[in-house]
Amino acid sequence: MGRQELTDFEIGYKYVRKRYSVFSKRSYRDLWALGIAYLQTRGSNAELSRGMGFYFLELGIKIRLAEMIPDN
Repeated sequence: MGRQELTDFEIGYKYVRKRYSVFSKRSYRDLWALGIAYLQTRGSNAELSRGMGFYFLELGIKIRLAEMIPDN
């Protein structure tokens, strides 16, 4: 799939996933706040921003779930 075939949402999601993996060390609450802020963007870049926000929310959920599941 070429870059032209991706939606703005997909471009934003993939960009953050590749460039900001360092955020996986942050608290889930920080990531949720960041994700919500990106999801509230309006205007011409809103769809791109939503993709970025969705990734931060997804990462925050993964971190929270990992904290809740005890290690065996």
